[in-house]
Amino acid sequence: MRVFFLFILFLYPMALSGSLLSESILERSEVKAAVRRFTGVEHSFLQRGLKNASLYLPSVQDSVREKNLPEDLVYLPLIESAYSVQAFSRAGASGLWQFMAPTARFYNLRVDFWVDERRDPFKSTEQALRHLRDLYRYFNSWELALAAYNAGQGAVKSAVRRGNSLDYWELCRKHLLKRETREYVPRFFAAAYIAKHPYEFGFAFDEGRGYPAFEMLTLEKPIDLTVFSKRSGIRLDELRFLNPELTRLMTPPDRSYNIRIPLDSVDSALTVYLNLPAEELTGVARYRIRYGETLGAIAERFDTTVTMLKLINNIRNPKKIYAGRMILVPLHGEKDIVDTRPFVPVKDMDAQEIRYTVRSGDTLWEIARRYGSDIETLISINGMGFNSILMPGEEIVLWIRTAFRR
Repeated sequence: MRVFFLFILFLYPMALSGSLLSESILERSEVKAAVRRFTGVEHSFLQRGLKNASLYLPSVQDSVREKNLPEDLVYLPLIESAYSVQAFSRAGASGLWQFMAPTARFYNLRVDFWVDERRDPFKSTEQALRHLRDLYRYFNSWELALAAYNAGQGAVKSAVRRGNSLDYWELCRKHLLKRETREYVPRFFAAAYIAKHPYEFGFAFDEGRGYPAFEMLTLEKPIDLTVFSKRSGIRLDELRFLNPELTRLMTPPDRSYNIRIPLDSVDSALTVYLNLPAEELTGVARYRIRYGETLGAIAERFDTTVTMLKLINNIRNPKKIYAGRMILVPLHGEKDIVDTRPFVPVKDMDAQEIRYTVRSGDTLWEIARRYGSDIETLISINGMGFNSILMPGEEIVLWIRTAFRR
């Protein structure tokens, strides 16, 4: 049975391009319910996603068309990340497409101490579309491919086998997919439909925004973005915006790196890069190790970390350093380094922590609105994601001010 099943999956004709929003899909009660949520309690979330999408949509659309995929897939990041490259779930998913690190690495996205290419809007888009195409080629159903993007290919394969069906909606009726996945696909269809008709639903794109023009500069020696910004006159926030995959304020020292430079600043960037020695570009100084010093003590002295010292000096065993050895130390502190950990909010002094028992029909957005919280804080302190589903009887934590207590 399994051999025959795989034969059907891989030899059945594949319709990759075209719209996913058929009339029958839009008439489904699950999709209509998702539309009501987006136009109600989740309005601000979707509107923020549409505003962010203005920066990236043209390039994502180009990639989708290049791969001959359904154009509606450009709206998937709306429900994944609100189209934010900085989105980072407590589960560890990151970027526009919310890749988990193992999946990202499988699709050749680098995730290490220096870079996290899940946050690169161009590279991550290319690989997310490859992943979606692979899932479609396996299941020959966009509903199942989207479900697998959310739940994992193995979970959907298991549901298909147990339900003896390739119909996503039937698998949902049989409750063979987890609740989050049962709601994920209708949410995608609803978000895509609204995004294609925003004004009808009270939404709008930020048409005045667009991704800034840039040029790629290949670096054969590392640079410190803080130093490079001051020397070249390019604002640091511009460099960080154009290169969100950098997890440090320094480009990788162990390999060449292609950095994005604002188009109108290429000449000044080249002048600085070509004329300054490597030590000045990297914002480091030479330091001679004293007798009895450890990397830990040196890291504390220069407001950095042992990890950073090991990496920029290619030190594999920190116990084998010796007095008199010259090493490089950062001139700026670790406080200047981009924090890549999940967002963790700080509770205000006048806020009180309470536990709320979820009732039937509750959603994260409705609870956040009711208690005057923002959705990011709510999902963060409860270890959830934007697509998390609440179950009646489940307890969640709320930070509320007295004015919002009910």
